[in-house]
Amino acid sequence: MTLDAISTFLDSSPTIRLLKSDLAAYVIFFLRQSFKANNEESALSFSHDDLVHRLRNYQEELHEEERPVLLGSPDRYLREWSDAGWLRRFLPADSSGAHYQLTRYSEDAIRFVDNALSRDSRLVGTESRLRLVIDTLADLVRGASSDPDRRLQDLLSQRERIDAEIESVRGGGKVETYHPAQIRERFHTAVDLLKTLQGDFRAVEDRFETIGRQVQRDAMADDRRRGEILASALDAEDLIKQQDEGVSFNAFVNFLFAPHAQSKLRETIAEVTRIDAISSERAAIEHVRAMVPSLLAEADNVLRQTGRLSQTLRRLLDDQSAGHRKRTAEVLRDIRTLALRLKNQIDADKQPLPNDIGIEVETVIGVASPLTRPFWTPPQTFDLTPETQTIDLAIIQREARKLASLQRLEWDRMRDTIAKATAESPSIGLPDLIKLRPLRVGVIELVGWIQIAHEDGHRIDRDAVEEIEVHTLNASTGGPALLRVRVPIVTFHRTREEASVPVRTRRPR
Repeated sequence: MTLDAISTFLDSSPTIRLLKSDLAAYVIFFLRQSFKANNEESALSFSHDDLVHRLRNYQEELHEEERPVLLGSPDRYLREWSDAGWLRRFLPADSSGAHYQLTRYSEDAIRFVDNALSRDSRLVGTESRLRLVIDTLADLVRGASSDPDRRLQDLLSQRERIDAEIESVRGGGKVETYHPAQIRERFHTAVDLLKTLQGDFRAVEDRFETIGRQVQRDAMADDRRRGEILASALDAEDLIKQQDEGVSFNAFVNFLFAPHAQSKLRETIAEVTRIDAISSERAAIEHVRAMVPSLLAEADNVLRQTGRLSQTLRRLLDDQSAGHRKRTAEVLRDIRTLALRLKNQIDADKQPLPNDIGIEVETVIGVASPLTRPFWTPPQTFDLTPETQTIDLAIIQREARKLASLQRLEWDRMRDTIAKATAESPSIGLPDLIKLRPLRVGVIELVGWIQIAHEDGHRIDRDAVEEIEVHTLNASTGGPALLRVRVPIVTFHRTREEASVPVRTRRPR
């Protein structure tokens, strides 16, 4: 971890942008209530209509509480949150409409706020966490060692401890139990690990989705054969299964989907929820009760990502097959046309049918015995010595800082400026509006004003232009510079009805 890495992360991470947003509290609350509330209405994903309905109800609640925020349309907010990386917008195979799901960045933001708010009220589990670390390290030593004598010694030691405890219980000895504080401590540790586990599924889904996009780009980049496309897709799928995330996820699925493991886990959860020491932790108990269906839904969602990869591959192969079938149908149609033309010509000339009628097919297919085929050999690879390139770290860091320093436009405040300006007069031009709220980001903010005028139905006269001065920085010297930009004449009106009047009706005769 370096200073530049931390600075770049704080400037460019979608998680930090969400936490630093002016509407962070309202956005995080809505996303958490919709996707992470562990009630009947929460879900892993929502359709566009469902999430719009929930957001509209949330806006009405804020309006009733006299909170002047989130005054725009729900469609606009969902689009902005998706562009910011806080929501993942995708199209399921079994649906004709878009769906939304939390991203790993919004998961991190929600988990950060949950941990920060519950830090003062929850028990700080030091003893249980220490035991968890020790048990994990001991299990790591046992599992990493292939020495049979050492493994046998560990098993015998465990059996001696178990036998000693059995004899103590049978002899009427005292059964050692956890103190209520230890019970609550271990329970909160398990709940924290469960929340972290549910949020980590987003990273696995992103990896599968990245592979699917890469396969599709490789297939569309050039005219490759179907076998090459299939080989690249299978290689990509095998690669992710061999990576650490894939190995861990496959082991997780094999364990969780086993009927015996599910039954044992449900019994354990039922017994845990009946412990008196944690009976007051209602929210955490409900979270644990929903553990099995929630984990099954998360795993099924990741598996659907794999299914989408297969569907993408099948669609690409089907497109090529359709092209081959179309070409075959065209060839057969040409053959029938030529045969019919030849028949009509023979009938018209009343000549006998020639003996040399036939067709020549251009093909490279050869028939040979299958036993003569050689065994498969891997394609030849070449070891290419990479060229030595000099990388200027100073240039890379400078460009990275420029990219990270890009500022987002404050769309809500810009629209509030328009509303306040048009409240005093029926209309206002773009230059006068910029005088009220000077440009802070540069030319991109000027484009933002024009975008708002286009989206909200204000008047844009594309037949006339005006020149606007923009104060910016010189790219070479870093000093102040004046840039003159020619843009269409934009007029912001108080209502859309005034903006919809055609330009030509207002010109003098």
